[in-house]
Amino acid sequence: MAPLPPPLFSVVVTTYNREDIVRRCVDSCLAQTLDDLEVVVVDDASSDDTVAVLERYDDPRVRVVAHDVNRGISSGRRTGASAAKGEWVVVVDSDWELYPHTLERLRELIETRPVGVRVIRSQLQWDDGRVTPHFMPSEPIGYEGRIRWVEAEGGWDAGRCIKREVFERTPYFADRRGAMEALWELDLARLETTLCVEEVLGMEHDDAANSYLRSVDSSLIPRLYSEAPDMLWMAETALVRHGEGLRRWGPRQYAIFSRFGASSAFLLGRRRLGLRLALHSLRVRPLDPMMWATVAVGVWGRRAAARGALAFRRLNAWRSARG
Repeated sequence: MAPLPPPLFSVVVTTYNREDIVRRCVDSCLAQTLDDLEVVVVDDASSDDTVAVLERYDDPRVRVVAHDVNRGISSGRRTGASAAKGEWVVVVDSDWELYPHTLERLRELIETRPVGVRVIRSQLQWDDGRVTPHFMPSEPIGYEGRIRWVEAEGGWDAGRCIKREVFERTPYFADRRGAMEALWELDLARLETTLCVEEVLGMEHDDAANSYLRSVDSSLIPRLYSEAPDMLWMAETALVRHGEGLRRWGPRQYAIFSRFGASSAFLLGRRRLGLRLALHSLRVRPLDPMMWATVAVGVWGRRAAARGALAFRRLNAWRSARG
């Protein structure tokens, strides 16, 4: 018997300790009006019953890949993209949900996309009614356009549909923990043209108890310490690879990467490096209050730096809640 042709779409879902909500995401993928798909769920060594919940699916379209040790979301996405067989990969988190028509609409966009476009982005709706990104570029964007868009829009989450071959040149980072996506997106933008559509094709829920980006309690502090080396690597690498472009078209982003680096250096007890990275940022945005606050707490040592980083997270969460 001849092997079956690959599906048009691979939906890659990354999850960790989300036994209570992962089915919502997977069920939404299986409920599509278009059936030419597979769902690749990567479990990042959950300690709860997430894998058991996933193994209850009696559907050949669902494949579960389980890490033997926890590696972080970037490694999970890399595993999922490597395991995907579809022509196009839709990358979602396990607290997301696709609408029934999402893949059918993406197929229409694929069939009519401009020549050279291998990345398609759409908007997401949140539980409180917010839609992110707030606006989408009206024309396909490249490297400069991506930086300018994030600078003006703020860099909110967006739906992602990516030609599978793209991951050969721009794979997700393996064995790097923390918020690696900002660097990965810049690397991607340097090589690919992106079509952005002002259409809501998914929902992002805020009910995941272990959401890293939305965690604001003191239990996060040990994780900040453990991820500081990789976050410092991410920030320094971004400034080396993309510093010139960020200074020209995205000074706010340049300051954010510098602040990530300075904060991580302070968390590691490397005050001199932290001050040097802070100085890079202040040369571009000398009145940045967040950078001055990072320096003010960082020079007092690792514990103060951790408390300061947690305070910044709480401030950002408050700002997000206000929309």
